[in-house]
Parts: sequence; C-alpha cells; structure tokens
Amino acid sequence: MLLDLITLSNEIDSLDVVIIGGGLAGLTTATLLARSGKAVTLFEQSSKEIGGRARTTVIDGFYFNQGAHALFLTDAGDSVLKEIGIPYTGGIAASKAYLIIGGKKHEVPAEYSRLSGKSNESSDESIDSQFFNSLAKIDFSELENVTVQEWLDKNIHDKNFAEIVKTLVRLNTYGNDPDIQSIGSALRQIYVASKSGDMYVDGGWQTFVDGLLTAAKNANARIIMGKKATKVKRADPSGWLITLSDKTQVSAKIVVMAAGPKEIYSLFDDNERPEVLTKAAKEAKPIRLVCLDVALSSLPDKDTLFALGIDRPLYFSVHSAHAKLAPEGGALIHVAKYLGTSIEPKPREDQPELEEILDLLQPGWRQVLVKKRPLPNMVVSNALVTAAGGGLAGRPDPKIADNLYVVGDWVGKEGLVSNASFASAKRAAQLILNG
Repeated sequence: MLLDLITLSNEIDSLDVVIIGGGLAGLTTATLLARSGKAVTLFEQSSKEIGGRARTTVIDGFYFNQGAHALFLTDAGDSVLKEIGIPYTGGIAASKAYLIIGGKKHEVPAEYSRLSGKSNESSDESIDSQFFNSLAKIDFSELENVTVQEWLDKNIHDKNFAEIVKTLVRLNTYGNDPDIQSIGSALRQIYVASKSGDMYVDGGWQTFVDGLLTAAKNANARIIMGKKATKVKRADPSGWLITLSDKTQVSAKIVVMAAGPKEIYSLFDDNERPEVLTKAAKEAKPIRLVCLDVALSSLPDKDTLFALGIDRPLYFSVHSAHAKLAPEGGALIHVAKYLGTSIEPKPREDQPELEEILDLLQPGWRQVLVKKRPLPNMVVSNALVTAAGGGLAGRPDPKIADNLYVVGDWVGKEGLVSNASFASAKRAAQLILNG
C-alpha cells in the first residue's frame, strides 16, 4: 500500500537535511521542512513499514491501531495536521462511563457524573464538576516539580475521588507512577481533554501516516526504507557523517533524530555525544502498557462502551463506537493494563486478566470473536514526565548541538505522547528554517 510513496536510492552522498526515523515525529519534520524548500532525506530502518506506533493493520475489515490512540483536538497534533492539510474524520469519545471496582462493573456515582466525555460550563456542584472547573484556574507550570501523589495528599481530601483522579491521570497520560510523575503536566493534559474531547479517527492512525507520506512526497522529500543509522559523528565543524546499516556513509549539513533517547544515545561515541542526550537517556523511564485488541462480528452489550479500573489500572473502550474501524455490525475493542515504568509485564497473568474484563463487560464476546491481537509489552511513550526531572520544562529542546536536533514524544516543553511528537517536530522545523 505504501510502495508508491517510497523512493529508494543507492546513490546518496552529500545531503542537506537527514532525518533518522519514520515515526510521526520524523515524518512530520520531513514534511514541514520539505514544504518550506529544504532538501530532505529520511531514513527508516524498516524495509516494509513506516509510521512507528502510528501504524494501523487492517484484518478482515477491522482497523487495528498499535494500542489506544486518540487525538486531542486543541493540542499540537490537530494544529499541525491542519497546517499541512491532512484531512481526517472521526468521532468524539463521549460514552457513558463505568467503573471497575473489586472485579465488578459499577455505574459512575452521581457525584462523579462528568468523568466521561467533554466537560462544560455547568453549575453542577458535584465533586468532579468542582475539580474540572478548578483546572482553568491552575498555573500548571508551578506544579511541574510536584508529584501526583504529593498534590493529591495536599488538595484532594476525599479518598475515593483521589483514586478517581489517579484514574484520570492514567487515562490521559498513560502514566501509572503517582509517586514520581509530574502533576503539572498531568493536570494540563486532563484540562485539554476536558475542554476539547479526544477524537477516535476513521481508518485508524494510518490515516495520518499515509497523509504525511503523501505530503512529504509531493514536497519532494526522499524516503529511504530499509536503512538504519548505526553511527553519527562530526564530519567537519558544522556537518555530520551518518553510517548506515549497509555500511554506506552519508554526510549532512543538518541531522534530525526521531527516535527514543536510548537509541539516539547509542549512535554517538562518548567523546562526541551531547551532554543533554546523556542526561535524557540516563533518566528516561519508558511508559508501557499491556494491550489486547479484539475484533467482534457483533457487540454483545451495546450499552457498555467505556470503563476504567479504579482499584486496578485497567482501561476498556469500544473504539469502533466512535470511529469507522470495523465492518458494518462489527466492533473493535481495546483493553489495556497500565504497567507504569517499573512493573514488568507478566503475559501468563496479564492477558487472562484482560480477557476477564471482557467477560465482565461484554459477556459472550468469545462466541462472536473474529480476531484477537495481544500486545504484551507496548511502549506508548519513551519517557514519563517526572517531577524530579522538572516536568515538561525539564525535557530537552529539539536543538541539542549545532545542526543537530531531536524530535519525539520525550522532547520539548509542549504536549504528551503523540502531541509531543507533533509539537517537537514543528519546533525543530521552525528552528532549522530560521537558521
């Protein structure tokens, strides 16, 4: 499907801008720079697939994303996609929410009536209304160095609602580390979601990958598949030499690296590695989930579309209820367990636990099962935003040395997960174009 968008070349020598990595951040940077007249060459290590965690696999008419994906409509992703001109459609997640407590399904209590969907300006004085309304008055930057747990202990005296807030933090950031995670970045993300809602995209996130590839091709960017960067070093005072997996060496005036901090760290010799990169790689704590996607020929319980675990870090959502991700009458469900940064996955325990959630919320799902796809150790972000690291303000800027840039979900002062990828790509492109 992507072959018509890919240009292969074995005659590369001296290049203007080289981008290493073809995930969302790399593709976005390539597109923005190429549209502005830069000669861009992007190297992707895979010979067959591009897009990283944004890829979508189509099986029997069902669109399987790589884990749960939703687009916050007032954040960087939406803005950048509109700037480039990538159209997309979908639906806002606004389902009735259920809570999973003690292995049982519970309706959301009246005092927590606004936990699902987009919040509004309501006079309702329920606990969660007070919480959501208070977010508009918070200076999130002042809370970057405060952990989630510290903030809860000081500000939320209702223990039940404190657990609800932890659940909202997990839902909006994927983080499950209240003792180290920055509350400033978490509350900012919850606020964004509460005001704009999050969109599930028709056709999955491959829509964005294909759109970016098309835009990059139309702007004359070169996409080189099957070539992994193995070494980056200074070529002269202002340029860089990149060694590829086939031993080819190319020089570039500007290099943009779109990968995780640990992968980028390994590309440099100790005497040439930027200090900021050493720090980022040492401190990075990847966020991981155990995921299970199931495709069903029909949905047994059409009322139960969304649920969150309170006493266990669990997530359940019928994504196809909001976007075109399944054939007519079918359903695509995503179930996940938030691992955090320190808990190791246990496939023999984790997958049965997720199937038990399906038994609870969609009894009879096994009788209408079309396809089951487990993702037992899914990295959803390269680095948790921690209080000790200074929150969003502590993340590295895209420019880490002369003519050397990084982009991705761990870079820049704006956004989390995919929105950080879009925002850092936009910032890197601006810095490069401004000289």
